[in-house]
Amino acid sequence: MGPAVVAPPILQQESVRLIWGGVPLRNPDFIGRDEYLSNLSRALSAETKVSVVPQTLHGFGGVGKTQLVVEWVYRHAASYDLVWWVSAEQQPIVRSSLATLAERLGLAPSEDMQQTARTVLDALAASPLRWLIVYDNADEPDDLAALLPTANGHVIVTSRNQAWSTAHLGNSLEIDVFSRDESISLLRHRDPSLSIEDANRLSDKLGDLPLALDQAAIWRAGTGMPVEEYLELFETHARELLDEGKPANYPATVYAFLRVAVARLRDEHPAAAQLLELFAYLGAEPLSSTLLRYGRAANLSQPLASALSEPIAERRAIRELRRLGLARIDPDNKTIEVHRLVQLVLREDLLEEHRRQALHNVQELLAAANPREPMDNRFDKLYGEIGPHVIAADLVHAENMEARRVVLDYTRYLYRTGDYEASRVLGQLAHTAWTRAAGDGGLGNNHEFTLVIKRRLANALRMLGDYVTARELDEDAFTRLQSLEAFGPNHEHTLQQASSIALDLRIAGRFREALAVDEDNLQRHLQVFGPEDQQTLNMRNNVAAAKRMLGDYAGALAIDQSVASQRERTVGKNDAQTLFSISNLARDMYGLGRYQEALVLQQQALPLASEALGERHTEVLLASRTVGIALRKLGEYRDANLQARDNYRRFHGKFGGEHEHTLAAIMSYANCLRVTGNITEAYNLANSAAERYKAVFGAEHPLTLASQINLGIILRKFGAQGRASELDNKTHQALHATLGAEHPFTICAATSVANNLAFEQKHEDALAMSKETLELSQRIRGDEHPYTQGCALNTAIDLAATGRSEEGTALRSESLRHLRRGLGEQHPEVVDAGRGVRTECDIEPSPM
Repeated sequence: MGPAVVAPPILQQESVRLIWGGVPLRNPDFIGRDEYLSNLSRALSAETKVSVVPQTLHGFGGVGKTQLVVEWVYRHAASYDLVWWVSAEQQPIVRSSLATLAERLGLAPSEDMQQTARTVLDALAASPLRWLIVYDNADEPDDLAALLPTANGHVIVTSRNQAWSTAHLGNSLEIDVFSRDESISLLRHRDPSLSIEDANRLSDKLGDLPLALDQAAIWRAGTGMPVEEYLELFETHARELLDEGKPANYPATVYAFLRVAVARLRDEHPAAAQLLELFAYLGAEPLSSTLLRYGRAANLSQPLASALSEPIAERRAIRELRRLGLARIDPDNKTIEVHRLVQLVLREDLLEEHRRQALHNVQELLAAANPREPMDNRFDKLYGEIGPHVIAADLVHAENMEARRVVLDYTRYLYRTGDYEASRVLGQLAHTAWTRAAGDGGLGNNHEFTLVIKRRLANALRMLGDYVTARELDEDAFTRLQSLEAFGPNHEHTLQQASSIALDLRIAGRFREALAVDEDNLQRHLQVFGPEDQQTLNMRNNVAAAKRMLGDYAGALAIDQSVASQRERTVGKNDAQTLFSISNLARDMYGLGRYQEALVLQQQALPLASEALGERHTEVLLASRTVGIALRKLGEYRDANLQARDNYRRFHGKFGGEHEHTLAAIMSYANCLRVTGNITEAYNLANSAAERYKAVFGAEHPLTLASQINLGIILRKFGAQGRASELDNKTHQALHATLGAEHPFTICAATSVANNLAFEQKHEDALAMSKETLELSQRIRGDEHPYTQGCALNTAIDLAATGRSEEGTALRSESLRHLRRGLGEQHPEVVDAGRGVRTECDIEPSPM
């Protein structure tokens, strides 16, 4: 169970300046809807603070749901401290909007955007302030169920989906078309010269649909077309639309109006018509001026290409869309917005020739806008503008390969920004399409893009916990890349794929195989890129990481020292890459028992890393964990406990409760609680972590087994000797079979087995195990390692217990002298050893 959510300071204040985000511009011509507005007010005022009951406004497109809520929000803004408007048509955009709110509130972001969203909602639920969230144009109720705050505020949802009327998520209010009086009022408000009779005729033909009425009023104001002529044109186009069998749930009047508008645009302003037609294949989010600017370099059709290349012509085309009521221009955000219903009509009603042209133009536009740098956060805003259109523009099936490259890059961008689920969805869509044969519209399994998307998809799946599928995708891509003539063993894609293979092997607990792959990959990097290249240095980091997992801390240290020195020379000592290498050095030193050196090194680097990366960055949190575990080993229990508790909470908030880093942080905190006497809490945390390790990684995984060693120590301290002995015997056997007798994890397990034998008064057996463990520790860890001296002290106790007091006393004196010199006479474990307490060897694994 995670830590309690505490509202950030901005949400704890009694009065704050209104936090306002995403709310559309108010419609100055809003008419009527008094009954709906009153009903919404009554429904919200009836809520209690105990729970949030979403108020859903549903109805088909064009009835004015969004406009109604916008008007209500502006009328009642003074009743709230926070109003946040979320475009809810796509889940990635919802999570991104809530992540932006998290920044505004000063909440810690997470690499997993779903976790960030949950953190925001929990903080709002814990806040005393008055807040309102609007989810506009939501689709499936199930998609939004997990994104609803639980208490203390108001939520309004709008949706075209009638499933909301039967969903058990709150109250539902169906929004219908205008009453006839409202329709006439709107038309005559726009054109006071219009007679009631003509307004009634127009309303009747337009089916009282607010969108159609509003557009018709603007159209007439812009063109001066008489009502009679408009009705005649409408009648002609309406029959045509009905003959083509358009969906009954959208009034034919809307289609007819748009056919008239588009036909006139095409005759009088063809560039504006082509600009409008872009929206047939754009997403629901507005089109930014940035994307239009990139369109100047795109291979677009004429006359759109010429219009976008000339600022005056571009503004004229945009002005025509606005004049005829076909688009809304937001001058502040520099965007063009076309109603979703208009987009639907365009998609369904364009002639095949214009449909192909519009799709081509959108795909070329997005391809030209792609910076091709998904890992560079300088381009985050641009990728945020490209993203909502990737699926709508069907870039997955684009003929232009540069348009398909946008899919590759956006998938990578989503992964880097922590939206692993959205990265998986897009990656899966592309993988399914591209693996088809070329004759079937695909690229084939051996195409470069197909092979790269396999790695992108595997990355997302791995972070989402689907390690098996991720490994299968990686292995398939790696096999193909190695064997295909176009790539081969030394191609950059193959080398990157090999890194994924090694990571999959480490996650599977196959540490030796992972090291073999990394070492071979390093040699290939040296041949292809040379020793100074950053990719080569990254591979040397990987080799060092693999060595650490195998307990070869000295080997890892030699590599990390070389890499850190090289990076300090090339990119500087305060660069994030250099600081990452320093953190690796600290982990190596900890593994070697050089706790003081590890602590000093990491404490010096941690503030620099926080400044360079931010306090919530994963590498900063991992470095913070190193500080905590080193403090504990140096006997600074109070500071270690505080550090470990904070680290655990931060990891849990960032990754949730099942992530490798969170589980390691839980176990580190449990170890701190154990040494400070909080045995019950230590047991609860350690037992929970051990069970989660088993569920996530498997019963035989080294990390699962390591967690069980720590749990056994706590059980022994707890007095549950029988359970400890049974657990330790099984764990030792499993580690011996998995990692071998000489791995540090196995030696720690052997220490626990010897301790159990001693507690059970089986002194000869305990002595035999202690001697064997001491010899292994001397050979693997070295004589100066604190754990080696701990094994010696245990052996001395067993010698005395079996009647060899003289030999035991000599070994005890020598070991205590070493420990006092290494840890200090006042160290709690040194004091305990002086009193004859047996030494325990717990484990703090490095991150995989």
